[in-house]
Amino acid sequence: MNKRLKLASILTAISMATALTLTGCSETTEKAQSDEKVMAQKVELVDNGVSAEERENRPMRILLINDDGHDGMGIQMLFDKLTEVGYEAWMVAPLTNQSGTGTSILWNKEAHELVEYGDKKYAFEGTPSDCFKAAVHVVMPEKPDLVISGVNDGPNFGEVQFNSGTVGGAARAVRHGYPAIAASLNILNDENLEGFMIPAVDFAVNMVNELNEEWKAGNMLMPLGTGLSYNYPAVPAEEVQGVKFIENEEVYTDFQNYAYDEEKGGIYNSMDMDKFMGQIKNPEVVTDLTEANRGFVTITVIDGNWNAEQEKEDYMKEVLKDIQP
Repeated sequence: MNKRLKLASILTAISMATALTLTGCSETTEKAQSDEKVMAQKVELVDNGVSAEERENRPMRILLINDDGHDGMGIQMLFDKLTEVGYEAWMVAPLTNQSGTGTSILWNKEAHELVEYGDKKYAFEGTPSDCFKAAVHVVMPEKPDLVISGVNDGPNFGEVQFNSGTVGGAARAVRHGYPAIAASLNILNDENLEGFMIPAVDFAVNMVNELNEEWKAGNMLMPLGTGLSYNYPAVPAEEVQGVKFIENEEVYTDFQNYAYDEEKGGIYNSMDMDKFMGQIKNPEVVTDLTEANRGFVTITVIDGNWNAEQEKEDYMKEVLKDIQP
């Protein structure tokens, strides 16, 4: 059994197990058959119609976006590295810095500037999500096989990912059916930025190389609706502890202090560094935030899905069972 069919079988088995838990045995067979049909469709969709022959005769096509802007160090270095290795890299990145824009898009009827400043290099007057959509709808003659957002000059974990343009751009791509990677360097200042950015970029290329083996073999890069978000530690090579797959921090510790300042004439926010460092130093706390700051390369599997788990939906249905329009 090849990996593609094996993955479909695994996911179908998971669906069957879930059906057995949430429903009675009498409903299991019907739901399992439905799940199997949906999964088979997803396995086909995720390949974007790329034949085995086409994969053999061309390199993987990779779209790069970011939120630091088209002149950001991380995206420029990654474009050069991927091109050097032999991939077909395209860059459509914001004309100006779009940090903190999350998944937002332009919502008006105005025309926005698109600048071509190199071979397969474009700057667009929009957010990371806009850049993704401009790339697949306007700029690229053929669809990308993979989207990478970054490498970002700064970390993206926990609640930060809600407003991260880096993760937001990747999540937007995932939601549109493209496998995507949000790549970030866990650095809070620009001291030796280039030195730490190099291994963070190399890690992205290594990840692409691993995925490329699956792609060339005719397998899925990722299941449909799946992406990755990684944070690379800004520490010397000998201090990198390894790679750790970990979920996002679920219960967020609020490190931001919002307060009204009469002299400044408004509300401002600042970071509570004591609380921030206290969590990192607490060995009993294990989150994507703590592990990224303990020297691990953290990888979180994301799906860009705002739906809650079935159990939570069932609970709310029961609570609101009598509600009427």
